[in-house]
Amino acid sequence: MPSLATTLLALATSVTAVLGHGHVRRVISNGVSYPGFEFWSNGDQSQTVTWHFTTEDEGPVPISSINGPDIICHLGATNAQRSIPVAAGSQLKVVRFNTRGGFEHPGPELHYLAPCGDAGCAKVDKKNLKFFKIYEKGLVKGGMADSPDKWASTEIHKSVQPEGEGFIDTYTVNIPSNINPGQYVLRHELIALHRAHIGDTEFYPQCINLEITGSGTQQPKGVSATELYHSNDPGVSLDIWVNLQSYKIPGPAVAGGLSRRDAKRHPRDLEA
Repeated sequence: MPSLATTLLALATSVTAVLGHGHVRRVISNGVSYPGFEFWSNGDQSQTVTWHFTTEDEGPVPISSINGPDIICHLGATNAQRSIPVAAGSQLKVVRFNTRGGFEHPGPELHYLAPCGDAGCAKVDKKNLKFFKIYEKGLVKGGMADSPDKWASTEIHKSVQPEGEGFIDTYTVNIPSNINPGQYVLRHELIALHRAHIGDTEFYPQCINLEITGSGTQQPKGVSATELYHSNDPGVSLDIWVNLQSYKIPGPAVAGGLSRRDAKRHPRDLEA
C-alpha cells in the first residue's frame, strides 16, 4: 500500500494547474474598493489599480523566467494608470479571484514595495523599480503536507469564499508606519511549491499602484525583481512532499528599520 507521502506526491505532480491561476480582482483600502485589471473584460480598464498582464489563462510566471522582466509584475505587465491613496501604518486587503476554488497551492506569501520616483507609477519603467521586502510568511507548521494550515497560502485559503462564477482569497498587507511618503508599486506575490520537486516552481506576482501619505522618513534600499530569486535557491528548489520541518523563504530578508504591525507575529517562519 503506498504511503501518504507517495500519494500526495503523485497528486501534486498530476494536479490541475489552474488551481493556482487567477488575479487580483480588487484592493480594499479604508473601506473603499479599487478594481483590479480583468483580462477578459470588455469594460473600461482605465481606473484599475493593478498592473495589466497578457496571460490569457492567468497562470504563473515559470521558473525559466524568474530573472527576466515577466517576474517583475507578471507576464507582459504594463503600468496601471490609477493609484490607491493609503496612509502609512494602515492596512490593505488584496482580494485574489480564481474560478477553480481559489488559490490552493502550498507556498509562501511575500510583499514588496518599490518607489516610483519622479516618473510616477503610471509611467515608470518597470525595469527601473527597486523592490524591498516588507513582509514574508512561509512554512507555518512543520510536518507532512496533508495539513491545510501548513503554509502561508493554504492557511489563508481556509477562509476562501465563493463569489460569482468563482472564489476569492483575501490577503492582508500592512503598510509600514514610518515609510517615506510617495508613490510606490506594491508587489504582492504567492509562490507555489507543489511542483518544486520536479523543478517547476510557480510564481504569481501582481503589482498595485499606491500613493502613500504620512510623515515617515524610511525608504530602504531595494533590488530589481529580476535579482530576487535564483532557480537553485533553497526556498525555490526543494521537495515539500516530505516531513518538512524548516523552510528558507526566498528573496532578501524583510527590510530593516520599518515599523510593521506584523513584526512580532511573523518572524522569518521556521527558517532553515
